[in-house]
Amino acid sequence: MGSSTSSKVQYISPDVVAQLVLATPKRNDYLIIDVRSSDFAGGNIPGALNLTTREFGSEQRLNSTIATHITPRVPPLNLIILHCMRSQTRGPYAAHLLAHSPALPPGVQIRVMKGGFQGWWRQFKGRRELFENLEGAGSEWEEAVLAPEGSRREADDSRRLREQGR
Repeated sequence: MGSSTSSKVQYISPDVVAQLVLATPKRNDYLIIDVRSSDFAGGNIPGALNLTTREFGSEQRLNSTIATHITPRVPPLNLIILHCMRSQTRGPYAAHLLAHSPALPPGVQIRVMKGGFQGWWRQFKGRRELFENLEGAGSEWEEAVLAPEGSRREADDSRRLREQGR
């Protein structure tokens, strides 16, 4: 893991994230932030905090997010993992802003999970211990999770960021 001040977004594999989630005893030195919005409902990685890209969109909101969810953590966080549906637009955008914020405590590593929730679902679909809130996640939900970039099922905020070249 390199420095969080790098201008290039750094990635972490779903396998490493799964090891963190399943670690015994439970680890408290990392945080998973799921930046999905309208596409969040139906299931998530255990313990993931859902903060949409809106919470990263201005310096004031970003500082508030850091002050509320990151700085007060005991023990202090060593690692923050962000992801969206595919980790191609929203996750990297939020990770870049977070990694470059002067309000981020020193020493916190920022990573984006490769493949996003879509990759997580494809890889770990049968492992219930790697999911929360799957109630009612039927075939229509799975279609939305597996929808390709640019499809009509894509979240509006993802489309907007891509159109802005972010």
